[in-house]
Amino acid sequence: MSAPSGPIRAKAHVLRELRALLHDEGFTEVITPVARRADLGSGRRVPAGLHDGRYLRAMIGPALRVNVSTGLPRVYEIGPCFRPEFPDALHAAEFTMLDLYAAHLGFEDLIGLAWRLVGPHLPSYTPAQLSIAGHVRDEFGIDLRTEPVSGLHPRMAARIGADTGEPFRDVLGRYIALELEAGTAGRAVFLTDYPTGGDEPCARLAPGTTAVLERFELIVDGIELVHGYTDETDQHAFTERAEAVGLYDDEQHLAQEAVEAGSVPADTAGLGIGIERLCAASAGLRDITPFLQSPHF
Repeated sequence: MSAPSGPIRAKAHVLRELRALLHDEGFTEVITPVARRADLGSGRRVPAGLHDGRYLRAMIGPALRVNVSTGLPRVYEIGPCFRPEFPDALHAAEFTMLDLYAAHLGFEDLIGLAWRLVGPHLPSYTPAQLSIAGHVRDEFGIDLRTEPVSGLHPRMAARIGADTGEPFRDVLGRYIALELEAGTAGRAVFLTDYPTGGDEPCARLAPGTTAVLERFELIVDGIELVHGYTDETDQHAFTERAEAVGLYDDEQHLAQEAVEAGSVPADTAGLGIGIERLCAASAGLRDITPFLQSPHF
């Protein structure tokens, strides 16, 4: 069987460039466990089959964050993650993520870093920025900077024909996919100012707002390429929001313990990049499978 040298060389080039830029930005590469102790619940992790009952990681996340310290203020990891869901052209059972965390990095600076990382591989795109909170204000007349998110749920559900009994987390995700991500065909758009109640409860509440998070996703031609956020420094608020959407788990608890112990700064920011998706976008493809190396194994 002949090796797909073109895609493999392209992926190697992307990884080399990412590592070089992160080195220049003061980041240190670290390695965290692929097989984790924590079972995050039904459908979230693949069992590893090891003697002590571990699970393959679905994201690098908290285990990377706990490496941030005074001596290591900026860390990153590039490694495999695993999905229990059935694969398709944009999802694989095993894929590669770049995750990073940095202490004392502001939200706009995080967005700038994200584009410095992926922009060189997307030369035909000029990034735009779209505030979801601004969109909600314009479309629904609800200002999430001063009003709670509760009134948005039934109106957003009605707009997309969802059952009003469906959790807001699911309604919000579907609405953003249908109404905002779908409108990025041929463009690169940073979606920012996500409402509370979604699937990233550890993101920080934007200062002076009621229900707006410092979270972004970079959507390129309708496909999520990067996600990022500043971490919530109010541990009680984070726990409350995460528990409300069923996303407070053992690993988040361990990260919080490290923050409370003073070994990890509370003021951190992180982002994740899907490597195969970046390679596909760079090649003008909507299919990550050419960049999955040795698939016959």
